Amino acid sequence: MDDMLFIHPFDIEGAGGRRSMTQAHGQVAQVVEQRIENPRVGGSSPSLATTPLLILLLMGCKPDPCEQLCQRTTNRLAVCMQEWPVDWDDFNSTSRSNFRRRCDNRWDEVRSGLEPRELEDAREQCEESLSDLTALRRADEDCDHLRALYIE
Repeated sequence: MDDMLFIHPFDIEGAGGRRSMTQAHGQVAQVVEQRIENPRVGGSSPSLATTPLLILLLMGCKPDPCEQLCQRTTNRLAVCMQEWPVDWDDFNSTSRSNFRRRCDNRWDEVRSGLEPRELEDAREQCEESLSDLTALRRADEDCDHLRALYIE
């Protein structure tokens, strides 16, 4: 099972409240540009680093499907294990959270070595696996499937 990591931007506390690091750097860039290029004219680029923020918004904040797959698999295993004579050691983990963390870490390793197209393909495969796991859950067959994948 591969694992994932979702990176959030840093937040900083300023006089005007919380701002992202992108906004803070954008303001600094505006001040520097105005002071160096022409101290009497406003900056030529948009204020508060709106361009990088717009790019982030256009990219979307959709969760990584492979991260979701790690989470759902871990959660379903925890439920299914109540009926099985196994514990987390049988999955080379010390606990539920350790299994999830190992899954996430593995996804990070895999993801870091993928080209953009390969990454897109991997995420599509995770989306398909999530759909399959949901369908198996609705048919009450997910535990059997997970048992076959992980134990037998």
